[in-house]
Amino acid sequence: MDTLQGKAAVITGGASGMGRAMADRFGAAGARIMIADVEGPAMDAAVSELKDAGVDAVGVLTDVSSEQDMDELAEAAFSRFGQVNVVCNNAGVGSGGLTHTLTTADWQWILGVNLWGVIHGLRVFLPHLMEHGDGHIVNTGSVAGHTSYPNIGPYNASKHAVVTISETLYNELQESGSTVGVSVLCPGLVTTNIINSDRNRPETLRSPIIPPEPTPEDEE
Repeated sequence: MDTLQGKAAVITGGASGMGRAMADRFGAAGARIMIADVEGPAMDAAVSELKDAGVDAVGVLTDVSSEQDMDELAEAAFSRFGQVNVVCNNAGVGSGGLTHTLTTADWQWILGVNLWGVIHGLRVFLPHLMEHGDGHIVNTGSVAGHTSYPNIGPYNASKHAVVTISETLYNELQESGSTVGVSVLCPGLVTTNIINSDRNRPETLRSPIIPPEPTPEDEE
């Protein structure tokens, strides 16, 4: 792909952070933009600002961990653009905790967004890109996909998986002679809202609050 002029890009997690930066840069280069995000107000604001800058932009409220939401995102993209050229599987969340303290819900939430969000994105868009041949996949990994920092086990695991999936896909596309490209971004510390990811954590995946042990004073 030599130019983004007139191309169509779908960016998950595009309402803020690195996803928003992608939308701004791609839009400035002439691409049409579809932002997918779980935060409706932030997404609407991003789309409005892109439009003010002369970009053809639209937002689709999407939970990337949801198979149905991602199916509907792809349908919306194909309906609006006809052909999608760039897919940025960028949505991500982060949370900390020692491994022995983590709950099943902690693992499900982070892997659901960071890993399954990428898997769903590839499932719904990759066959389309391979069919027309003029496309590129961008998966957002992390430096945590190459090392293993303490206290963020689920995040580390998800990003290692994203790097591995991206490298596997790259080799498959090369061997098949496909003209579709794939990149994996592995940034270090970036000033984004990921540190506040818990604001978007579904209630069904919140860890139960365990009441503190009673003290002698409580029993008096």
